[in-house]
Amino acid sequence: MKVVIDARYVRDRPSGIGNYTTALVERLPGLATDVEFTFWTHRESPRSLGDAPNVKCHVVKAEANGPATLAALNRLGPIPSGAVFHAPYNIMGRGLRGPSVATIHDLMWFDCPEWCEGRPLMRKIRRPFYTTGIRWALQNANHVLTVSQASAARLLAAAPGMRDRITVTHNAASDAFCPPTDLAQAQSAAAKIIGSDAPYFLMVGQDQPYKAQDLAIRALAETGLTDTKIVIVQRLSGTGRLQTIADDCGVGKQLVQRSQISQPKLVTLLQASLGLLQPSLVEGFGMPALEAMASGCPVIASDIAPLIEVLGGAGVHVPAGSIAPLTEAMRRLHDDETHRQQLRAAGPERAMEFSWDRTARRTLDIYRHASEEGPIPPRVVHL
Repeated sequence: MKVVIDARYVRDRPSGIGNYTTALVERLPGLATDVEFTFWTHRESPRSLGDAPNVKCHVVKAEANGPATLAALNRLGPIPSGAVFHAPYNIMGRGLRGPSVATIHDLMWFDCPEWCEGRPLMRKIRRPFYTTGIRWALQNANHVLTVSQASAARLLAAAPGMRDRITVTHNAASDAFCPPTDLAQAQSAAAKIIGSDAPYFLMVGQDQPYKAQDLAIRALAETGLTDTKIVIVQRLSGTGRLQTIADDCGVGKQLVQRSQISQPKLVTLLQASLGLLQPSLVEGFGMPALEAMASGCPVIASDIAPLIEVLGGAGVHVPAGSIAPLTEAMRRLHDDETHRQQLRAAGPERAMEFSWDRTARRTLDIYRHASEEGPIPPRVVHL
């Protein structure tokens, strides 16, 4: 069997889809030594991707989320005859002739585009791109993988005829995310990263409307906890919007924003935090919450279905979009040491129920089924 994985999301800049793809390309060659893998890589991808003897790498100049990918995916790199092609980043472009697998993490661009992109002009450009690519994946892929039961239910609503062609392969936390052996030492290291030894809540993720980071800032102002900060870790530098909101709420000096944080530093920030805040209005999974639990960090999350699924009772849920319950949950986590310790203990146990190895094995099984089946005719989807 031959498999092509579009691994262009594997780069130095961390992202949820990048972590997912990395986990697969690190494990699959060793699980299937009889399979010939071709990894399409980004020019900034680590060279170690091609270390296994059954792997060949090909650098693709076009960006994964670019027009060339959507218009003519088959022209971007080598696809051996009969190979299974895996597009792991929501969209699939045109032109594939053989069997294919797509990972669709969510349908946010259909359900709530205004939460995916707050800038109206950019939304007009980005929404048609993503909706076209997702629709093409649902219509043409032999099989669709997704990262939560909640996302699977939404996909089935859009494509009810795919009940036997949608498989949930959960995300997982890497072994690097683990509880601290010495909490005081982790707190000391975190103080150097954020430039303060004040207690803090942590948020991880880009400043997009669906993340509701502004809600958490307003909730901090409502708590009256003047000794406490909110630290926001983003893959890219922020626009200044959140700082303006914090200033307007009177907590401008309590907001700390960091970008390009290495994984070891992120683990330290999680270990030392009062708790991770994930007040999202919508998600496909909730990777920050899972990594926080694995690190022994208490989690306060909104009560949307994917986050309830991920936390599994090991965290605190508040109604999505509501400030008052979030304010109360933050205040209790700050004040109640016993409550914090209970959540610190429950998180790692819950996180262990998610496994990248299991996800890789299930993915390999799907590849084998797709290879045996060969290309299929397009299907009808209701989107």
